[in-house]
Amino acid sequence: MQTGIVWMACLMLGVAMAACSSDADEPENNDGRKLRQLTITDVPMTRATLTDNDKTLGASWEAGDKATYFNLSSFTSTNIDSDVLTASSTSETTIFTGTVRCNDNDQIALIYPKTQLVTTGNDRGKFSINLADQKGTLSDIAEHFHYLSGVAQVTTVTSTTANAAISSMEPLLAVAKFVFKDANNNAEIPVKTLKISYANEYGTRGYPTTVVFNPSPGEINLPSPEQWEEQTLTVDLDTETSDGVYVALLPCGNEQFNEQFFFSVTGSNGTYTGTASAKLAAGKYYPVTLKLNKAN
Repeated sequence: MQTGIVWMACLMLGVAMAACSSDADEPENNDGRKLRQLTITDVPMTRATLTDNDKTLGASWEAGDKATYFNLSSFTSTNIDSDVLTASSTSETTIFTGTVRCNDNDQIALIYPKTQLVTTGNDRGKFSINLADQKGTLSDIAEHFHYLSGVAQVTTVTSTTANAAISSMEPLLAVAKFVFKDANNNAEIPVKTLKISYANEYGTRGYPTTVVFNPSPGEINLPSPEQWEEQTLTVDLDTETSDGVYVALLPCGNEQFNEQFFFSVTGSNGTYTGTASAKLAAGKYYPVTLKLNKAN
């Protein structure tokens, strides 16, 4: 009988210990970081306002917008802390919240819209940006291709929460509106499919449709040319239009150099082709009219 009492006492002690363990705070790892509910306040929308033909890409967050975060400070050869944060309100500045493994003074990179973080290979720790599958509309660019990025710093922490501040969110891509006209008669060309490549004196060189963004130091890295020479940036419109095709493009060129582009447009009037040169800056809007020659 006495033995049964001892076993009962041990069993009750085990239950109590389990209960205490389940209520305990999430343990810290070796560098002091633990899961905390992170709040990044006053995240600015640095999205350019594009107004054309009564269509606007507004400079405002929407509640529920998703952004990918990456803790730069905890990044090592064996560790990556990355997931999704969510905007809490529809406004020019908003609050992003989510659960992040972090500590005081950590640097948290943020990119919108949410995308994948590369976790293997030479580009490990960089954000993947995909320019393919564009639909040629402002609304499509606003939702899927108007990339913004910034770095927040954790300013205060408690055992379960953390607060961070961010100074800016910088646009990563340029946006162009292309209207195409027949070089022979100046008639507007209806567009169902637009293909864009870089060009040079030897012909076209393709276009890199998947690139990576390195949040530290904050730059887009292109793949080597042999990886994208056979690629083309193809914009398939749901509805044929001659009013203009909106495309998100990589920044290119500089004060001494303009990038050369090759365009191929297909619609109900056939296929038209042509070239143009441009210098494109991130965050800028370029409404342009190009004259092309009929290919068939």
